[in-house]
Amino acid sequence: MYSIAYGGELLQLPVRSEGECNIPLAIERWTGLLPSEYYCTQNGRRVSAADHGNLVPEVPLRVCERLPGGKGGFGSMLRAIGAQIEKTTNREACRDLSGRRLRDINEEKRLKAYLEKQQEAEDNERVKAERKIAKLLSKPKHEFHDKEYEHARSELVVAADEAIEEGLQKAIVLEMEQAVKDAVTAEVAATANTAADTQAKDSRKRKLPDTKSKKAPAKKGALWLGVGDLSSSSETDDDSTDESSDGAMAKGKLVAV
Repeated sequence: MYSIAYGGELLQLPVRSEGECNIPLAIERWTGLLPSEYYCTQNGRRVSAADHGNLVPEVPLRVCERLPGGKGGFGSMLRAIGAQIEKTTNREACRDLSGRRLRDINEEKRLKAYLEKQQEAEDNERVKAERKIAKLLSKPKHEFHDKEYEHARSELVVAADEAIEEGLQKAIVLEMEQAVKDAVTAEVAATANTAADTQAKDSRKRKLPDTKSKKAPAKKGALWLGVGDLSSSSETDDDSTDESSDGAMAKGKLVAV
């Protein structure tokens, strides 16, 4: 008995004789496929369904449909496109024998070269600056000789020094005169103040004896009690014009008492 497998289904075909067992006809009736539309495999090998001598009844016969093929020439198209594609030369993702990435190694080399260039640039800048300073400090090559100009220049310096000294002397003289004026003004003010003070003291001294002379008869009148000439003393008190003479007479009477 032959077993025919197709699309997950299994067909059992009894084996009677080679003339009666027509496997292609049975497949056509079962699946509706023509012999040109499929092929058969057994044990992974391609076999012919009409060749009964090569078929093993115990092994299933698989029916596989044929697929329509293309025009062809796809390989030649790939070869033509491959020739147009540029081959890459970037190997930075690769590693060396020590396991380091070539990208890291190349970056380290570029960094070292950059640092060396920076150091050289700094050295060049320093050298240029030193040369510029030396050029500025060096004496000019152009020489100028003019006796009249040098004489006038020396006289100008001397005249400027003399003018400065004269100005300083004038300033000192003005300061001294101002100081003398200030001293004289202060002395005059002090003299005026002392004169005013002395005048005020003299006026005070002159007024003090008058007050005492006015008060003296009043005090000494108390000593005249019991004296016979009381009427004369009262008259002297009433008379304002002869006050000074009466006071002198009263002093004489006091002395007599």
